This record gives sequence, C-alpha cells and structure tokens, in this order.
Amino acid sequence: MKTLFYSHIIFAYVSLALLLVRGILSVKKIDWRQYKILKIMPHIADTLLLASGIWIFISFGYSLSTIQPWLMAKLFFLVMYVFYAIKAFKKTQPFSIKHFVLAAVSFMMILFTATFK
Repeated sequence: MKTLFYSHIIFAYVSLALLLVRGILSVKKIDWRQYKILKIMPHIADTLLLASGIWIFISFGYSLSTIQPWLMAKLFFLVMYVFYAIKAFKKTQPFSIKHFVLAAVSFMMILFTATFK
C-alpha cells in the first residue's frame, strides 16, 4: 500500500512537470507536439495518476456515498484542471496563457488539498 501511495505522489509530480514543460514551450512559441514524448507521456502519467488514485480510494474502503469533503475538493479541482488544460493546449486554437495558468493553479490546488486534508 505504501508503494502505491508513493507512486501516486510521483505520478502527480511527473504530471505537473509535463504540464509546466508544455506550457513553457508554448509560451516560447516552440511546438512541443513535435516531440513524441511530450505528446504521449502526459497521457500515460495522467492515466497512471488517476488509476492509482482510484486504487487508493478503493483500498481505503471509501464509497461514493461516504466521500470526504477533501476528496470532493480534489475531484472538483481535477475537473477544473482537465477543463483548463484542454482549453490551453487546444490544437485548433492559439495557446492560451490564461487557461494554462488556471490549469496550473487547479493542479496546485489538488496537491494542496491532498497535502493538508
């Protein structure tokens, strides 16, 4: 269980790092999509992060009917993160620094909520 918990934390920081790298490259007007690893790794990291989170949720015996307020906050910020990240990095539109910052702040709020629950 400890390994799963630490893996979840590692996946979170990898996901955040990949978000920041893509954002910085976009600000510098460098097409990060030309790097295959930056196209694939965020999906892998986010999938592993979500899967490990669900596994921890199940392992601790949580159910949707008894969900804790801090977990509801994490889920809310997760939805906000996904929404803003999609808007920031939408291929058919110019990069949106505003949505990138909101995505980064949402992600940081997820980390903050998890740390200080």
